[in-house]
Amino acid sequence: MAMDCTQRKILQEKFLQQVGVLPVAVLGNGVTAKGIRSLLEKLDLRSTLYDQNPQKGENFDGEKIRQHNVIIGSPSFLSHHPWVRLVKKSQKHYWSELDFASLWCGVPIVAVTGTNGKTTVTSFLCEIFNHFGRRAFTAGNIGRSLSELVATETLNREDIVFCETSSFQGENLEIFVPERLIWTNFAPNHLDHHRGLEDYFRAKYRLVQRLWVGHECCDDRLFCGKSVAFWAKRFRLKMPEETHYLAPKSSPTGTSFDDFPQRENYAIVEDFCRCYGIPENVVLGEAEHFRRPRYRLEPMGMVGGNGYWNDSKCTNFAALKGALSNFSKNVIWIGGGRFKGEKLEDLVPILKGKVRQAILIGETGMELEKILLRQKISAVYVKTIENGIRHIKNTCFSGENIVFSPAFPSFDQFSNFEERGKFFEKCIFDLKFLHF
Repeated sequence: MAMDCTQRKILQEKFLQQVGVLPVAVLGNGVTAKGIRSLLEKLDLRSTLYDQNPQKGENFDGEKIRQHNVIIGSPSFLSHHPWVRLVKKSQKHYWSELDFASLWCGVPIVAVTGTNGKTTVTSFLCEIFNHFGRRAFTAGNIGRSLSELVATETLNREDIVFCETSSFQGENLEIFVPERLIWTNFAPNHLDHHRGLEDYFRAKYRLVQRLWVGHECCDDRLFCGKSVAFWAKRFRLKMPEETHYLAPKSSPTGTSFDDFPQRENYAIVEDFCRCYGIPENVVLGEAEHFRRPRYRLEPMGMVGGNGYWNDSKCTNFAALKGALSNFSKNVIWIGGGRFKGEKLEDLVPILKGKVRQAILIGETGMELEKILLRQKISAVYVKTIENGIRHIKNTCFSGENIVFSPAFPSFDQFSNFEERGKFFEKCIFDLKFLHF
Protein backbone atom coordinates (compact mmCIF):
# COMPACT_ATOMS: atom_id res chain seq x y z
CA MET A 1 0.00 0.00 0.00
CA ALA A 2 1.41 3.39 -1.02
CA MET A 3 0.73 5.11 2.32
CA ASP A 4 1.22 2.92 5.40
CA CYS A 5 -1.06 3.02 8.44
CA THR A 6 1.38 5.02 10.56
CA GLN A 7 1.77 7.74 7.92
CA ARG A 8 -1.97 7.92 7.42
CA LYS A 9 -2.63 8.17 11.15
CA ILE A 10 -0.14 11.04 11.50
CA LEU A 11 -1.70 12.93 8.58
CA GLN A 12 -5.23 12.34 9.89
CA GLU A 13 -4.27 13.83 13.26
CA LYS A 14 -2.60 16.76 11.51
CA PHE A 15 -5.76 17.44 9.50
CA LEU A 16 -7.99 17.35 12.58
CA GLN A 17 -5.64 19.70 14.42
CA GLN A 18 -5.75 22.09 11.48
CA VAL A 19 -9.55 22.11 11.49
CA GLY A 20 -9.79 22.90 15.21
CA VAL A 21 -13.24 24.05 16.31
CA LEU A 22 -14.15 25.92 13.12
CA PRO A 23 -16.24 24.50 10.26
CA VAL A 24 -14.45 23.38 7.09
CA ALA A 25 -15.03 25.54 4.00
CA VAL A 26 -16.01 23.55 0.89
CA LEU A 27 -15.56 25.34 -2.44
CA GLY A 28 -18.02 24.47 -5.19
CA ASN A 29 -21.50 23.01 -4.96
CA GLY A 30 -21.45 19.98 -7.24
CA VAL A 31 -21.14 16.20 -7.11
CA THR A 32 -17.71 16.36 -5.49
CA ALA A 33 -18.84 18.81 -2.80
CA LYS A 34 -21.62 16.42 -1.86
CA GLY A 35 -19.05 13.68 -1.23
CA ILE A 36 -16.73 15.99 0.70
CA ARG A 37 -19.53 17.08 3.02
CA SER A 38 -20.68 13.46 3.51
CA LEU A 39 -17.20 12.43 4.61
CA LEU A 40 -16.85 15.46 6.89
CA GLU A 41 -20.18 14.57 8.48
CA LYS A 42 -18.97 10.99 8.99
CA LEU A 43 -15.95 12.48 10.81
CA ASP A 44 -18.29 14.63 12.95
CA LEU A 45 -16.96 17.81 11.38
CA ARG A 46 -19.06 20.81 10.36
CA SER A 47 -18.81 22.44 6.94
CA THR A 48 -19.92 25.56 5.06
CA LEU A 49 -20.58 25.50 1.32
CA TYR A 50 -19.39 28.24 -1.03
CA ASP A 51 -20.16 28.61 -4.72
CA GLN A 52 -19.78 31.31 -7.35
CA ASN A 53 -23.45 30.86 -8.17
CA PRO A 54 -25.33 32.67 -5.34
CA GLN A 55 -28.21 30.21 -5.71
CA LYS A 56 -25.90 27.30 -4.83
CA GLY A 57 -23.83 28.70 -1.98
CA GLU A 58 -22.30 31.72 -0.28
CA ASN A 59 -19.66 33.92 -1.87
CA PHE A 60 -16.13 33.29 -0.60
CA ASP A 61 -14.15 36.41 0.28
CA GLY A 62 -11.63 37.83 2.73
CA GLU A 63 -14.23 38.12 5.46
CA LYS A 64 -15.48 34.54 5.08
CA ILE A 65 -12.00 33.03 5.08
CA ARG A 66 -11.48 34.17 8.68
CA GLN A 67 -14.27 31.79 9.72
CA HIS A 68 -12.27 28.70 8.69
CA ASN A 69 -8.90 27.08 9.30
CA VAL A 70 -9.23 24.46 6.56
CA ILE A 71 -10.59 24.86 3.03
CA ILE A 72 -11.27 21.91 0.69
CA GLY A 73 -11.62 22.66 -3.01
CA SER A 74 -13.59 20.78 -5.65
CA PRO A 75 -11.61 19.85 -8.80
CA SER A 76 -12.70 22.91 -10.82
CA PHE A 77 -10.80 25.18 -8.40
CA LEU A 78 -7.38 25.22 -10.06
CA SER A 79 -4.33 26.90 -8.57
CA HIS A 80 -4.90 30.18 -10.46
CA HIS A 81 -8.55 30.49 -9.35
CA PRO A 82 -9.05 33.71 -7.32
CA TRP A 83 -10.48 31.82 -4.34
CA VAL A 84 -7.53 29.42 -4.23
CA ARG A 85 -5.06 32.30 -4.51
CA LEU A 86 -6.93 34.01 -1.66
CA VAL A 87 -6.56 30.92 0.54
CA LYS A 88 -2.84 30.52 -0.16
CA LYS A 89 -2.20 34.21 0.47
CA SER A 90 -3.99 33.93 3.82
CA GLN A 91 -1.81 30.98 4.86
CA LYS A 92 -4.92 28.97 5.73
CA HIS A 93 -4.76 25.22 5.04
CA TYR A 94 -5.93 24.26 1.55
CA TRP A 95 -6.72 20.63 0.65
CA SER A 96 -7.75 19.18 -2.69
CA GLU A 97 -10.60 16.69 -2.56
CA LEU A 98 -8.38 13.73 -3.53
CA ASP A 99 -5.81 14.60 -0.86
CA PHE A 100 -8.54 14.87 1.77
CA ALA A 101 -10.36 11.67 0.77
CA SER A 102 -7.19 9.58 0.45
CA LEU A 103 -6.41 10.26 4.13
CA TRP A 104 -9.41 8.19 5.12
CA CYS A 105 -9.18 5.53 2.39
CA GLY A 106 -7.20 2.60 3.76
CA VAL A 107 -7.08 0.53 0.57
CA PRO A 108 -4.82 0.68 -2.53
CA ILE A 109 -5.81 3.28 -5.11
CA VAL A 110 -4.99 2.94 -8.80
CA ALA A 111 -5.18 6.33 -10.53
CA VAL A 112 -6.39 6.34 -14.14
CA THR A 113 -5.77 9.50 -16.16
CA GLY A 114 -5.46 10.53 -19.81
CA THR A 115 -7.09 12.82 -22.35
CA ASN A 116 -9.40 10.10 -23.66
CA GLY A 117 -10.46 6.65 -22.49
CA LYS A 118 -10.29 7.17 -18.72
CA THR A 119 -13.85 6.12 -17.96
CA THR A 120 -13.77 3.06 -20.22
CA VAL A 121 -10.49 1.79 -18.73
CA THR A 122 -11.63 2.49 -15.15
CA SER A 123 -14.95 0.69 -15.63
CA PHE A 124 -13.38 -2.25 -17.49
CA LEU A 125 -10.72 -2.83 -14.83
CA CYS A 126 -13.30 -2.75 -12.07
CA GLU A 127 -15.35 -5.44 -13.82
CA ILE A 128 -12.28 -7.61 -14.43
CA PHE A 129 -11.10 -7.47 -10.82
CA ASN A 130 -14.56 -8.16 -9.39
CA HIS A 131 -14.93 -11.15 -11.71
CA PHE A 132 -11.47 -12.40 -10.73
CA GLY A 133 -12.49 -12.37 -7.06
CA ARG A 134 -10.99 -9.14 -5.77
CA ARG A 135 -13.58 -6.59 -4.68
CA ALA A 136 -13.06 -3.37 -6.65
CA PHE A 137 -14.72 0.05 -6.76
CA THR A 138 -14.65 3.01 -9.12
CA ALA A 139 -14.38 6.60 -7.92
CA GLY A 140 -13.19 10.05 -8.91
CA ASN A 141 -14.13 11.74 -12.16
CA ILE A 142 -16.29 8.78 -13.15
CA GLY A 143 -19.34 10.06 -11.26
CA ARG A 144 -18.78 9.21 -7.59
CA SER A 145 -16.06 11.17 -5.82
CA LEU A 146 -13.48 9.37 -3.72
CA SER A 147 -14.89 11.24 -0.70
CA GLU A 148 -18.35 9.84 -1.31
CA LEU A 149 -16.98 6.31 -1.77
CA VAL A 150 -15.11 6.49 1.54
CA ALA A 151 -18.12 8.03 3.29
CA THR A 152 -20.65 5.45 2.08
CA GLU A 153 -18.78 2.15 1.65
CA THR A 154 -17.19 -0.15 4.22
CA LEU A 155 -13.81 -0.84 2.64
CA ASN A 156 -11.67 -3.86 3.51
CA ARG A 157 -7.88 -3.99 3.22
CA GLU A 158 -8.05 -6.45 0.32
CA ASP A 159 -10.25 -4.11 -1.75
CA ILE A 160 -8.94 -1.89 -4.54
CA VAL A 161 -10.18 1.46 -5.87
CA PHE A 162 -9.81 2.54 -9.49
CA CYS A 163 -9.87 6.32 -9.34
CA GLU A 164 -10.46 8.21 -12.59
CA THR A 165 -8.35 11.33 -12.17
CA SER A 166 -8.68 14.43 -14.34
CA SER A 167 -6.04 17.13 -14.83
CA PHE A 168 -8.20 19.36 -12.61
CA GLN A 169 -7.89 16.83 -9.79
CA GLY A 170 -4.19 16.21 -10.36
CA GLU A 171 -2.94 19.78 -10.33
CA ASN A 172 -3.05 20.52 -6.58
CA LEU A 173 -2.08 17.11 -5.18
CA GLU A 174 0.18 17.11 -2.12
CA ILE A 175 -0.85 14.01 -0.12
CA PHE A 176 -2.48 11.54 -2.53
CA VAL A 177 -0.14 8.66 -3.47
CA PRO A 178 -1.49 6.06 -5.92
CA GLU A 179 -0.47 2.42 -5.69
CA ARG A 180 -0.21 2.36 -9.49
CA LEU A 181 -0.92 4.80 -12.31
CA ILE A 182 -2.43 4.32 -15.76
CA TRP A 183 -2.04 7.23 -18.20
CA THR A 184 -3.95 6.27 -21.33
CA ASN A 185 -2.87 9.02 -23.75
CA PHE A 186 -2.27 12.74 -24.09
CA ALA A 187 -3.56 15.34 -26.56
CA PRO A 188 -4.54 19.04 -26.39
CA ASN A 189 -7.59 19.63 -24.18
CA HIS A 190 -8.95 21.97 -21.49
CA LEU A 191 -6.88 24.88 -22.77
CA ASP A 192 -9.59 27.25 -21.56
CA HIS A 193 -8.77 26.20 -17.97
CA HIS A 194 -5.05 25.42 -18.06
CA ARG A 195 -2.47 28.03 -18.97
CA GLY A 196 -1.24 26.30 -22.10
CA LEU A 197 -0.55 22.75 -23.27
CA GLU A 198 2.48 22.20 -21.04
CA ASP A 199 0.50 23.33 -18.00
CA TYR A 200 -2.18 20.75 -18.89
CA PHE A 201 0.47 18.03 -19.25
CA ARG A 202 2.12 18.98 -15.94
CA ALA A 203 -1.24 18.75 -14.16
CA LYS A 204 -1.38 15.07 -15.16
CA TYR A 205 2.36 14.59 -14.64
CA ARG A 206 1.78 15.53 -11.00
CA LEU A 207 0.42 11.98 -10.59
CA VAL A 208 3.76 10.57 -11.81
CA GLN A 209 5.53 12.69 -9.21
CA ARG A 210 3.18 11.45 -6.50
CA LEU A 211 3.82 7.85 -7.61
CA TRP A 212 7.56 8.38 -7.08
CA VAL A 213 6.88 9.60 -3.55
CA GLY A 214 5.36 6.26 -2.59
CA HIS A 215 7.89 3.99 -4.32
CA GLU A 216 11.65 4.27 -4.70
CA CYS A 217 11.35 2.04 -7.76
CA CYS A 218 8.48 2.44 -10.21
CA ASP A 219 8.73 -1.10 -11.63
CA ASP A 220 5.28 -2.30 -12.75
CA ARG A 221 3.75 0.90 -11.34
CA LEU A 222 3.21 3.13 -14.40
CA PHE A 223 1.38 2.16 -17.60
CA CYS A 224 1.14 4.64 -20.49
CA GLY A 225 0.10 5.01 -24.09
CA LYS A 226 2.81 5.97 -26.59
CA SER A 227 1.61 9.58 -26.89
CA VAL A 228 2.53 10.20 -23.23
CA ALA A 229 6.18 9.38 -23.95
CA PHE A 230 6.17 11.77 -26.93
CA TRP A 231 4.87 14.74 -24.95
CA ALA A 232 7.02 14.05 -21.88
CA LYS A 233 10.10 14.21 -24.12
CA ARG A 234 8.87 17.42 -25.76
CA PHE A 235 8.39 19.09 -22.37
CA ARG A 236 11.68 17.61 -21.05
CA LEU A 237 10.01 15.86 -18.14
CA LYS A 238 11.53 12.65 -16.80
CA MET A 239 9.48 9.47 -16.80
CA PRO A 240 10.52 6.40 -14.75
CA GLU A 241 12.76 4.04 -16.70
CA GLU A 242 10.48 1.17 -15.72
CA THR A 243 7.39 2.75 -17.35
CA HIS A 244 5.31 0.33 -19.42
CA TYR A 245 4.61 2.01 -22.80
CA LEU A 246 1.88 0.21 -24.70
CA ALA A 247 1.03 0.56 -28.39
CA PRO A 248 -2.33 -0.39 -29.96
CA LYS A 249 -2.63 -4.13 -30.52
CA SER A 250 -5.07 -6.50 -32.12
CA SER A 251 -8.02 -6.69 -29.80
CA PRO A 252 -11.03 -9.00 -29.83
CA THR A 253 -13.37 -8.20 -32.71
CA GLY A 254 -17.01 -7.57 -31.97
CA THR A 255 -16.17 -6.05 -28.58
CA SER A 256 -15.96 -2.51 -27.25
CA PHE A 257 -12.22 -2.55 -27.99
CA ASP A 258 -12.08 -3.26 -31.72
CA ASP A 259 -11.82 0.39 -32.79
CA PHE A 260 -9.35 3.19 -32.17
CA PRO A 261 -8.30 4.36 -29.56
CA GLN A 262 -9.76 1.41 -27.64
CA ARG A 263 -7.17 -0.99 -29.06
CA GLU A 264 -4.48 0.89 -27.17
CA ASN A 265 -6.63 0.95 -24.02
CA TYR A 266 -7.07 -2.82 -24.28
CA ALA A 267 -3.30 -3.32 -24.51
CA ILE A 268 -2.79 -1.18 -21.40
CA VAL A 269 -5.45 -3.07 -19.43
CA GLU A 270 -4.09 -6.47 -20.46
CA ASP A 271 -0.54 -5.53 -19.41
CA PHE A 272 -1.75 -3.99 -16.15
CA CYS A 273 -3.75 -7.11 -15.24
CA ARG A 274 -0.74 -9.32 -15.89
CA CYS A 275 1.04 -7.56 -12.99
CA TYR A 276 -1.78 -8.72 -10.70
CA GLY A 277 -1.65 -12.31 -11.95
CA ILE A 278 -4.83 -12.02 -14.01
CA PRO A 279 -4.40 -14.11 -17.18
CA GLU A 280 -5.17 -12.88 -20.70
CA ASN A 281 -8.10 -15.27 -21.11
CA VAL A 282 -9.89 -13.63 -18.16
CA VAL A 283 -9.39 -10.17 -19.70
CA LEU A 284 -10.61 -11.49 -23.05
CA GLY A 285 -13.67 -13.09 -21.46
CA GLU A 286 -14.64 -9.81 -19.76
CA ALA A 287 -14.07 -7.86 -22.99
CA GLU A 288 -16.57 -10.05 -24.82
CA HIS A 289 -19.47 -8.85 -22.68
CA PHE A 290 -18.18 -5.47 -21.49
CA ARG A 291 -20.14 -2.48 -22.75
CA ARG A 292 -18.28 0.79 -22.57
CA PRO A 293 -20.16 3.74 -21.08
CA ARG A 294 -22.71 5.39 -23.31
CA TYR A 295 -22.22 8.04 -25.99
CA ARG A 296 -18.79 6.81 -27.08
CA LEU A 297 -19.17 6.17 -30.82
CA GLU A 298 -22.40 4.32 -30.09
CA PRO A 299 -24.24 2.92 -33.16
CA MET A 300 -27.81 4.22 -33.37
CA GLY A 301 -28.90 2.08 -36.31
CA MET A 302 -30.03 2.86 -39.85
CA VAL A 303 -32.56 5.53 -40.77
CA GLY A 304 -33.40 6.43 -44.37
CA GLY A 305 -30.42 4.49 -45.69
CA ASN A 306 -27.93 6.26 -43.41
CA GLY A 307 -26.06 4.89 -40.40
CA TYR A 308 -26.10 7.10 -37.29
CA TRP A 309 -23.39 7.21 -34.59
CA ASN A 310 -23.66 8.95 -31.22
CA ASP A 311 -20.24 10.06 -29.95
CA SER A 312 -21.39 12.88 -27.67
CA LYS A 313 -18.53 12.15 -25.24
CA CYS A 314 -16.09 13.43 -27.89
CA THR A 315 -15.00 16.79 -26.46
CA ASN A 316 -11.57 17.30 -28.06
CA PHE A 317 -9.83 17.05 -31.40
CA ALA A 318 -7.90 13.88 -30.56
CA ALA A 319 -11.13 12.06 -29.75
CA LEU A 320 -12.64 13.21 -33.06
CA LYS A 321 -9.58 12.01 -34.97
CA GLY A 322 -9.89 8.62 -33.27
CA ALA A 323 -13.59 8.38 -34.06
CA LEU A 324 -13.19 9.30 -37.74
CA SER A 325 -10.33 6.80 -38.16
CA ASN A 326 -12.96 4.06 -37.94
CA PHE A 327 -14.61 5.22 -41.18
CA SER A 328 -13.06 5.02 -44.63
CA LYS A 329 -15.38 7.44 -46.47
CA ASN A 330 -18.90 8.87 -46.74
CA VAL A 331 -18.95 10.63 -43.40
CA ILE A 332 -21.36 13.43 -42.63
CA TRP A 333 -19.95 15.02 -39.50
CA ILE A 334 -22.07 16.86 -36.93
CA GLY A 335 -19.82 18.89 -34.64
CA GLY A 336 -19.25 22.04 -32.65
CA GLY A 337 -19.86 23.28 -29.13
CA ARG A 338 -18.24 25.36 -26.39
CA PHE A 339 -14.91 26.92 -27.38
CA LYS A 340 -12.09 25.95 -25.01
CA GLY A 341 -8.89 27.36 -26.42
CA GLU A 342 -7.81 25.13 -29.32
CA LYS A 343 -6.86 26.53 -32.74
CA LEU A 344 -9.97 25.84 -34.81
CA GLU A 345 -7.79 25.54 -37.93
CA ASP A 346 -6.31 22.36 -36.44
CA LEU A 347 -9.54 20.58 -37.34
CA VAL A 348 -8.89 20.99 -41.06
CA PRO A 349 -6.38 18.09 -41.49
CA ILE A 350 -8.60 15.85 -39.36
CA LEU A 351 -11.65 16.48 -41.56
CA LYS A 352 -10.11 16.88 -45.02
CA GLY A 353 -10.50 13.81 -47.21
CA LYS A 354 -12.64 12.11 -44.57
CA VAL A 355 -15.80 14.22 -44.28
CA ARG A 356 -18.16 14.85 -47.19
CA GLN A 357 -19.96 17.59 -45.30
CA ALA A 358 -19.62 19.22 -41.89
CA ILE A 359 -22.89 20.15 -40.17
CA LEU A 360 -21.92 22.67 -37.53
CA ILE A 361 -23.64 23.54 -34.26
CA GLY A 362 -23.06 25.51 -31.08
CA GLU A 363 -20.74 28.31 -30.05
CA THR A 364 -17.92 27.40 -32.44
CA GLY A 365 -20.12 26.49 -35.42
CA MET A 366 -20.28 29.81 -37.23
CA GLU A 367 -16.51 30.42 -37.14
CA LEU A 368 -15.82 26.80 -38.12
CA GLU A 369 -18.04 27.16 -41.16
CA LYS A 370 -15.89 30.06 -42.45
CA ILE A 371 -12.64 28.17 -41.82
CA LEU A 372 -13.78 24.94 -43.50
CA LEU A 373 -15.29 26.66 -46.53
CA ARG A 374 -12.01 28.51 -47.10
CA GLN A 375 -10.33 25.08 -47.16
CA LYS A 376 -12.85 23.74 -49.71
CA ILE A 377 -14.55 21.49 -47.15
CA SER A 378 -18.34 21.46 -47.55
CA ALA A 379 -19.82 22.97 -44.38
CA VAL A 380 -23.10 24.41 -43.17
CA TYR A 381 -23.84 26.12 -39.86
CA VAL A 382 -27.24 25.02 -38.48
CA LYS A 383 -26.84 26.14 -34.83
CA THR A 384 -28.65 23.22 -33.12
CA ILE A 385 -28.71 19.42 -33.27
CA GLU A 386 -32.35 19.29 -34.31
CA ASN A 387 -31.66 21.69 -37.18
CA GLY A 388 -28.81 19.43 -38.24
CA ILE A 389 -31.05 16.36 -38.33
CA ARG A 390 -33.64 18.35 -40.28
CA HIS A 391 -30.95 19.40 -42.75
CA ILE A 392 -29.89 15.77 -43.26
CA LYS A 393 -33.50 14.70 -43.89
CA ASN A 394 -34.18 17.53 -46.33
CA THR A 395 -30.89 17.02 -48.20
CA CYS A 396 -31.80 13.36 -48.84
CA PHE A 397 -28.40 11.92 -48.05
CA SER A 398 -28.29 8.14 -48.50
CA GLY A 399 -25.65 5.52 -47.79
CA GLU A 400 -23.74 7.82 -45.46
CA ASN A 401 -22.36 7.49 -41.95
CA ILE A 402 -23.80 10.35 -39.90
CA VAL A 403 -21.25 10.81 -37.11
CA PHE A 404 -22.20 13.04 -34.18
CA SER A 405 -18.76 13.53 -32.67
CA PRO A 406 -18.77 17.17 -31.52
CA ALA A 407 -15.03 17.66 -30.63
CA PHE A 408 -16.07 20.38 -28.17
CA PRO A 409 -17.70 20.47 -24.72
CA SER A 410 -21.48 20.65 -24.44
CA PHE A 411 -21.80 23.54 -22.01
CA ASP A 412 -22.93 26.11 -24.57
CA GLN A 413 -26.27 24.31 -25.04
CA PHE A 414 -26.39 21.43 -22.53
CA SER A 415 -25.45 20.71 -18.91
CA ASN A 416 -23.10 17.86 -19.87
CA PHE A 417 -22.27 15.43 -22.66
CA GLU A 418 -24.82 12.90 -21.35
CA GLU A 419 -27.67 15.37 -21.74
CA ARG A 420 -26.37 16.23 -25.22
CA GLY A 421 -26.15 12.54 -26.12
CA LYS A 422 -29.68 11.86 -24.91
CA PHE A 423 -31.00 14.76 -26.97
CA PHE A 424 -29.26 13.49 -30.10
CA GLU A 425 -30.73 10.06 -29.39
CA LYS A 426 -34.21 11.60 -29.14
CA CYS A 427 -33.73 13.39 -32.45
CA ILE A 428 -32.80 10.09 -34.14
CA PHE A 429 -35.84 8.38 -32.55
CA ASP A 430 -38.09 11.13 -33.91
CA LEU A 431 -36.44 10.75 -37.31
CA LYS A 432 -37.09 7.00 -37.27
CA PHE A 433 -40.73 7.68 -36.45
CA LEU A 434 -41.00 9.97 -39.48
CA HIS A 435 -39.67 7.18 -41.70
CA PHE A 436 -42.21 4.57 -40.59
